[in-house]
Amino acid sequence: MKTRGIVLLFTAASLEFYTSVFAGGRLFTGNARVDVLSVSPKDFLSEQQPDTSMHAVAMQKIGGEEKSSLLAGAMSFVVPGSGEFYSGSYLKSGIFFTVEVAAIATAILYNNKGDSKTSQFEAYANAHWSAVRYAQWIEQYGASQYGPQLTQAMDYTAIANHDFSQINAWESGTHSEGFSHQLPSYGEQQYYELIGKYRQYKFGWDTYPQDANGVPVSDNGNYDGMIPQQMLNYSADRGKANDYYYASALAVGVVVVNHVLSALDAALTANSHNRTLETSMGMRLQKIDESRSEFVPEFHLSLNF
Repeated sequence: MKTRGIVLLFTAASLEFYTSVFAGGRLFTGNARVDVLSVSPKDFLSEQQPDTSMHAVAMQKIGGEEKSSLLAGAMSFVVPGSGEFYSGSYLKSGIFFTVEVAAIATAILYNNKGDSKTSQFEAYANAHWSAVRYAQWIEQYGASQYGPQLTQAMDYTAIANHDFSQINAWESGTHSEGFSHQLPSYGEQQYYELIGKYRQYKFGWDTYPQDANGVPVSDNGNYDGMIPQQMLNYSADRGKANDYYYASALAVGVVVVNHVLSALDAALTANSHNRTLETSMGMRLQKIDESRSEFVPEFHLSLNF
């Protein structure tokens, strides 16, 4: 910490003394006894010996007590704004704390919205998309139109119980077009995403055209055609849920950044708080000669930073 100080010495005696020396006139010290005895300037200079052993000082520290930058930063890292409050910066404290509360509230709000929308589209998928219908189409039309051929009949009971091993085996084969993904396990996030995202799963939706036996009809090799509007609407709903989660994640990011910025700002604020203006006033005992001493007033002004 550097200290720049200005020391001013004010005495009537010293003022008159220097006036006398430089003007060539008689010395007037302001001390009646000295003036009456007509002490010469040279004698005064030779006998004057400062003695600072008795120095009474009254000091005022305008900035208040020093604040710990480390403590302020740690406080704001835990609770944004608290370090600024500790350092006396109440406006910034309020700003950081308000951002924290708003960001947390936003994160919770949009996460709840995402959960609600996810529950909605998952319930809709469970009611309107069937792996059994998808497997029926594979066995009836998919194997012959897109390949590969099945080595055994589909076990629809196992598929209804969410065993997709036969479906996955066919999907992992070589196809003339499409079928680049394998149906994930039932209930997984990817399960609900893929059935609304990729064309190969259009056959499982209940609004896709079916024959008299409830088996999805052939698309005649038009892999990108005959997409049910139901599937498109479902995909849009799933997208809304993802948007809500994205907004929640963004708010969480704001919370993290707010903690870091508040901690850095609190440390700087505490350091700025410690840049104080100090004043001191006192009386210094100055020896005039062997038998005489005088009190000299002093004033100090220091800027610490």
